Amino acid sequence: MRLPNDGEAGSASIEFIVVAVAIILPLIYIAITVLTLNAAQFASNQAARESVRAFVTSTAGSSGSQRAVVAAKLAFSDHGLTDSVPEISITCEHFSCLTPGGKVSVEITSQVPLPFVPRWGSTDLVTIPITSSATLLVDKYREAGIS
Repeated sequence: MRLPNDGEAGSASIEFIVVAVAIILPLIYIAITVLTLNAAQFASNQAARESVRAFVTSTAGSSGSQRAVVAAKLAFSDHGLTDSVPEISITCEHFSCLTPGGKVSVEITSQVPLPFVPRWGSTDLVTIPITSSATLLVDKYREAGIS
């Protein structure tokens, strides 16, 4: 005995493929975006910590700034974010940044591009700002550094 053919044989597989693509592709994009932002936040946190350490262990404020920039760039490249250029802001508690017992703070800000999302009418990607900061005390038993 044969069942009547209603013309919908095989349509379930096509419906499954369409629904799966409509659900899975956005989930994959969301996962890529979240992982990119997470890596950027980790890189920013590491850059702030390493930059303030590099600055505080320097012998002069000018070389400390250069060391802080290099440390931040290394932290971002370690996380695979070579396109993001970190902006570094160094603030000190005293006029001379390397005064023994003084506080030095570093704030790192970077613009992280969202994958595959161009700005309206442009080829540039939409970016999200990521900010981290770290504070460290200058060792009390060191010579005062030159600003």
